[in-house]
Amino acid sequence: AIQATIQRHEQTLATFHHLNCSLRDEDYTPPNSPNCSELGKRAPTPIREKEVTLCMKCQEPFNSITKRRHHCKACGQVVCGKCSEFRARLLYDNNRANRVCIDCYTTLKQASVAAENSVLCSFLHHMEKGAGRGWQKAWFVIPENEPLVLYIYGAPQDVKAQRSVPLIGFEVSLPDSCDRLERRFAFKISQSHLTLYFSADGEELQRRWIEVLSRAGRGEELQAHGSITEALEEEGEETATSGENT
Repeated sequence: AIQATIQRHEQTLATFHHLNCSLRDEDYTPPNSPNCSELGKRAPTPIREKEVTLCMKCQEPFNSITKRRHHCKACGQVVCGKCSEFRARLLYDNNRANRVCIDCYTTLKQASVAAENSVLCSFLHHMEKGAGRGWQKAWFVIPENEPLVLYIYGAPQDVKAQRSVPLIGFEVSLPDSCDRLERRFAFKISQSHLTLYFSADGEELQRRWIEVLSRAGRGEELQAHGSITEALEEEGEETATSGENT
């Protein structure tokens, strides 16, 4: 009788495991949860704790004593204490350290390391002239150890670049009217028969990229700018501080 009870208990756990995995994939992923480019920059839509019976990372069942529920403050998923024993600074919370799951911690950490070791990096929209494809969003990096090469990644945490572009010889300019670009804050780099269009999220980001790409195209030594997001935040804080002091 005891063995039969144990078997029924194991079958019940397996059933809950299967159901929870299905619900997690279909119903428990918030429709407005941040994607890779937004992770840490805006608050996630939290999943209701009572609707999740298993940790959404390790799949271990929750209980009220040794396996309590926690929210990852970056993605909003419900995870156990062991799977969320990490802290990461989140931009949407004034860069304060928050509890995050292991996946978000890894993603945010890799993005931070990439920013620290780059001349300039940020998200941009890009399009190649004559390639037949529309605008695509990607993560662009000019590394400190290769300051004359532009690397294009799908996301900050990607290890392998989608493409690399040696920058020496490229001319940087604003689009002409004949380019017929509909995006704001656009610029382009051209060399021989290759023209790449870019679009930034703001005027300051556009200016920084034009400056860095122009110098790289001339083969000049580049000064590290790091992550444009952090730089713009620091400038905003300085402006706010000076405004308070006047």
